[in-house]
Amino acid sequence: MPRVSITISGKNSQPYRFQLDRQKVTIGRSSENDIIIDCPSVSSNHCTMERMEGGYILRDRKSTNGIKLDDEKMAIIDLRNDSDVHVGDVQFGYTLSDDELDELDDEEVTPHAKKASELSDEPVSDKESRPKAKTKTRTKAKANVVTTPRRPAAAPAPVLASSNQGNGFLYGLALIVCGALALFAGLNNSYVKQQENTGREGEISLLSDMKNGRPPLPAAEEE
Repeated sequence: MPRVSITISGKNSQPYRFQLDRQKVTIGRSSENDIIIDCPSVSSNHCTMERMEGGYILRDRKSTNGIKLDDEKMAIIDLRNDSDVHVGDVQFGYTLSDDELDELDDEEVTPHAKKASELSDEPVSDKESRPKAKTKTRTKAKANVVTTPRRPAAAPAPVLASSNQGNGFLYGLALIVCGALALFAGLNNSYVKQQENTGREGEISLLSDMKNGRPPLPAAEEE
């Protein structure tokens, strides 16, 4: 099984093993990774080990501190036994057994190593480098057509009914309220007179009696 060792300064080395046919191993500080490195110099999703013909490569995933081979910042590293590789500031050890090396010797090896600086130096593709052709707009000649001027449409008459209707409604409502108050005042005066004729004293109100009930009349004094 391929062996990976993570060595953080001041801590014990952590070994990891996996099958040679493992296609991808994610590495970073996040708990979602296959290999978790608890170090501030390591990004959450820092890099990946990927199975290729002839072995594995280590690919940077746009991390903050990158990956290094012999102190050279790289975008892709071809992993070899006992290579001096760093993930951020963490030492990354990679080792294969003799049997695994013999198995990989039967595969065709294609170098994938690429420096980080080469990514910015890559030429732009022909499709991207070509300036965009300016689109020509063709204007068709207008035929000499004699048109008769159109008469302007008659403007609609202003509508004022809405405001008048609103004012009329308020005026009618005010009349109803005033009439109701006048009617109640008349009924109250008539009721007060009737109660006074029966010998009732004190403050008399039709509304109060309707609400609380009419109080009993005082008993007549015997002569």
